[in-house]
Amino acid sequence: MLMMFSISSKATHLMGGEITWACQGNGKYIFTLKLYKDCRDAFPVITPISIRVHNHPTLSSIPMILLDSFDISPICNPFLPNPSCAIPGPLALAGSIQEHVFYSAPITLSGIPPPQGWVFTYSNCCRNAAISNLNIDATNLPGFTLRAIMYPHNGMNESPCFDSAPVFMERPSAVICEGNSFTYNHNAFDPDKDSLAYAFANPLDTIANNETFSSTNPAAIPYPINPTTGLPVYTVNSPLPGPLQNNSVPATLNSVTGEISLQPFYTGSFVTVVKVSSYRCGQLISEVFREIQVVITNCGVNNPPTVSAPFTDPISGAPTYAITVEAGQTINFDLIGSESGFLPTGFPQTMSVTASGGQFGTGFTDPLSGCPNPPCATLDPAPNPTVILNNGQPITFNWETTCDHLYINIDEGCYAPQTTYTFVITFQDDFCPAPQFKRATITVVVTAPPLTPSPSSRCLEVLPAGDVKLSWIPSTDPQSVFNSYHIFRANSINGPYTVVDSLFNINQSTYTDLTGAGANSGSVFYMIRARSGCGGIVLAPAVDTLQTLYVNVTDAGSGQIDIAWNALSNP
Repeated sequence: MLMMFSISSKATHLMGGEITWACQGNGKYIFTLKLYKDCRDAFPVITPISIRVHNHPTLSSIPMILLDSFDISPICNPFLPNPSCAIPGPLALAGSIQEHVFYSAPITLSGIPPPQGWVFTYSNCCRNAAISNLNIDATNLPGFTLRAIMYPHNGMNESPCFDSAPVFMERPSAVICEGNSFTYNHNAFDPDKDSLAYAFANPLDTIANNETFSSTNPAAIPYPINPTTGLPVYTVNSPLPGPLQNNSVPATLNSVTGEISLQPFYTGSFVTVVKVSSYRCGQLISEVFREIQVVITNCGVNNPPTVSAPFTDPISGAPTYAITVEAGQTINFDLIGSESGFLPTGFPQTMSVTASGGQFGTGFTDPLSGCPNPPCATLDPAPNPTVILNNGQPITFNWETTCDHLYINIDEGCYAPQTTYTFVITFQDDFCPAPQFKRATITVVVTAPPLTPSPSSRCLEVLPAGDVKLSWIPSTDPQSVFNSYHIFRANSINGPYTVVDSLFNINQSTYTDLTGAGANSGSVFYMIRARSGCGGIVLAPAVDTLQTLYVNVTDAGSGQIDIAWNALSNP
C-alpha cells in the first residue's frame, strides 16, 4: 500500500486538453497539443511527449516540443484571495489552472486516410480520484486519453495538406458556482470556413502503446449506475448534474453555436468532453475533442452581469444573439452590460470584458489583418481583462461581410450557400474566488446572395447544315453576381447533357451552335443555365428545355402517310 501511494502521489493529474493541427503554406502540418493541469497538484507534466498516430501505414508517433506554460486561472478582485498557479500545491485555490502548449515540427502526412480516419491520441496514466460523474475505483484510477481524427476527403492525398482542424478560441471554464445559471462556450473556429457541429462525447481511459484505436468508443470509461433503478446516473449526453442531483437544471449543448447552459444545485468534479465535427460541403473532414474537468463549488450568492441581446428574432420578436446577413452586408451593434453585485468586503463589484472569435482582427481593432479571411470583425473599446468597464458603457461590434466569408472551391465544385461564425464576448465580475460570467455568443450566419436566374429560352432555328441558332430573353442581375451563360445540348430529353459553350455577356440573347449539332437528321435538345453567385461557380436551374423541330414521315400502308413533328412551345 505504501508503494502504491508513493507512485500515485507523484503522477500528474490532468484536467483535460485537446489535439489540433494546422496546414502550413509549405504543404506540411503542425500539430498542437494543449494540456490543462490543476495547480493544486504540484507535480510537473512529464516530458518528452509524443502524439500517437493510429491507422497510418508508416507513421506511428509525432514528437511534441513544449512551447510554453500559461496560468489561465480566472482573474478576480486583487484585494481578495485569487486562484493562481504562482505557488502550486495544496495552498492553491480551486480554479487554479495551468495551460501547457506543445507544438510539433512541420510534418508531411502522405497518403489517403482510411474510412475510419487517421487518429491522433495522447494518453496519460492517471485521473483524479475525486470525480463525481465517472465510475472511478480509487485503488485503480483510470487513465486519460485525448484524441482527434483526420478523415479522407474526395480521395485527396494529405500531402500537400489542404485542411486545418477547428481550433478552440475560448480557454475552458473549469469552475462553476453552485446554484447559479451558467453558460459557457468553447467557441471552435474553422479557418477553412467549414461547417461545424458540436456534441458531447465519452471520456477515454489510457490507450496502451500496443493497443489499436477503434472508432467504437475505445476504452470509454463507464458512468456510475443507480443501484435502485439500474440506470446510469450520468450519460455521455448528460455529463453534468441533472434532476437526480437536487433538481439541478441539466446542461444543454447547442449543436450549432456550441453554447452550453446549466444551473447546478450540486457540488463535485465532473469530466466533460465536447466533440467538434468539421464538414466540407456535407462531407465529414475532421473531428477534434476537448476534455475539461469542471468543478462545481459553493461560491456564495453571486449573480452574473446582465447583458442585453442586440437583435430581434424576425419570427418570434424575442431578443436574440443571432443574426443572418447576406454577404456584402455590414453588421454593427452595441452590447451593454451592467453589474450591481457586491464583494464579500461590501464594496461594489466591477466588470471587465474579454472576447474570442477567429474572425476578430489584430487587437480587436484592425479590420484588415489578424483573421484568416479579411475583412475582420472589430470591437470598440478593445476588450481587456484588467480594464474596468462602466455600467451602461457600450461595446461596439463592427464587421463587413463579403463573399470571402463563404466556402468556395472551384476545383472541387464545392459551394457553401452559408457559413456560421460565432463570437463570444464575455462580461465578467470580480467576485472571488470564482467570478461570474455572462457570455454573449454572437452567432452570425453569412449567406450567399441570390443567384442570377437562368434566361427564358424563346426559339431554336435549324440552319441548312444542321447547325442551330438559339435565342432567349436575357437574365436580370440586380445583385451583380452574374458570371456566364452555359449552353447545354443532348440528343434526348433525359440527356446526358454536355456544355457546348459559355457566354460572358449577360445582355447577349442569341447563339449559333456550329459544333455539329446534326439537327437536320434528328431532334436536338437545348437548355441554357446562368452561372453566378459568390465565386461565380453556381449554375441556376434551367427555366425550360427546348427541342428542335424535326419532321418524321412514316408509310402507314394502304396509301396513307403519317407526318409527325414536335409541338411549338408556349410561349
